[in-house]
Amino acid sequence: MFRNRNFCFLFFANLFCGFGQGMTMIGISWYLVESTGSASLLGTTMLISAILTLLFGPFTGTIIDRVSRKKILQAEQLGGFLVLALLSVWGFWGDYAQWMLVLIYLTASFMFQIHEPTQAAFIQESFDPKHYRAINSLMEMQNQTALVLAGAFAGYLLGPFGLHLVLLLNALTYLIAFLFVTKLDYVFTLKQQGQTITKTSWMEQFLESWAYIREKRGFLIFGVAALLPFITVTAANLLNPIFVSQTIRADVHIYSLGEVTYSVGAVVAGLLFPFLTRKIGAFSYMVLHYLFMAVAFIVTVALPYGWIFVLFSSFIGGCNVSTRLVRQTLYMELLPNQFMGRIMSFFRSIGTLIRLAMLALLTFLLDSTGAGMGYLSLASLLVIAAIGIALSMPALVKHRVAEKR
Repeated sequence: MFRNRNFCFLFFANLFCGFGQGMTMIGISWYLVESTGSASLLGTTMLISAILTLLFGPFTGTIIDRVSRKKILQAEQLGGFLVLALLSVWGFWGDYAQWMLVLIYLTASFMFQIHEPTQAAFIQESFDPKHYRAINSLMEMQNQTALVLAGAFAGYLLGPFGLHLVLLLNALTYLIAFLFVTKLDYVFTLKQQGQTITKTSWMEQFLESWAYIREKRGFLIFGVAALLPFITVTAANLLNPIFVSQTIRADVHIYSLGEVTYSVGAVVAGLLFPFLTRKIGAFSYMVLHYLFMAVAFIVTVALPYGWIFVLFSSFIGGCNVSTRLVRQTLYMELLPNQFMGRIMSFFRSIGTLIRLAMLALLTFLLDSTGAGMGYLSLASLLVIAAIGIALSMPALVKHRVAEKR
């Protein structure tokens, strides 16, 4: 794949973008907890982010299906550069107010919500289907490598240099990513389809994607259950700084080291993904990793030590990435490219509803129950999701065989 010019540009664009964004998210999460001594502000910020995703998710899906995916990536990265550059300049002259920290978090979250489905649609549109598994694996390894670097640098830079320098570096990484994406050779192959979509209402487009999902038996259950590892990791992003700060009573270095080992586990999972899925099958591989992830959360609560938190963060990272790679590859194998943005956004909207309910519950309960109860709730949700994957498995295997014929 690295002999492919387009893949190289896409790979390095995402490497720089992910590195900068990872540092910012680590920094903001820690600052929001430390500045208030409570989970409420970080939890409320995550709730606002989830609500915005729910409101704008379906619209972004239709945009992805009607507009050049390259232009969307360029707009995302250039917008991220401008917003973060302005906010970083402020930090050189004064302190950040809490509303500024919330704005930075929401900006970074919004960029991610646009980026993932756009990138998936771009890859499906631009590369041969036989390369999907390899590309998804490599891109996930790149993403987690960026997060390893982000965790390492954030732990070093935040204390002595402050958040404003981290934001400046993130702005520069967005600019570098924008320059790489500009070099991509790309022709929007669905231009005529996009013109047709533009003439139909948003509701008609939504109903088209819903009708397609209903035609594939088991796909709705799989689509919802496949999102739950990501949703639990999102909730864990709320729990982790609170667990480290208030339960383990450790400093930011343990928190950032947990981010590093999470990403190391994810990189290893990306390396092993093509080999292991061929050996034991994608769906069985997925169910096993749901159960491993649940066990990791339970052990973290049972043994509240810094080294346990750091060690089992790697297990959680590996399990989350393994399940996401199965989901992403299956989507690319089953979904027509003209529906890719809308269907991914449809499931993302359902996932956001679940995430909203979970974040609201955790935000309400955390200060009284502590982060440990939150981890146990996530473990229970993962077991339920594993059952959902197992139930939808036979029908989806049949669909995949039919598609290959």
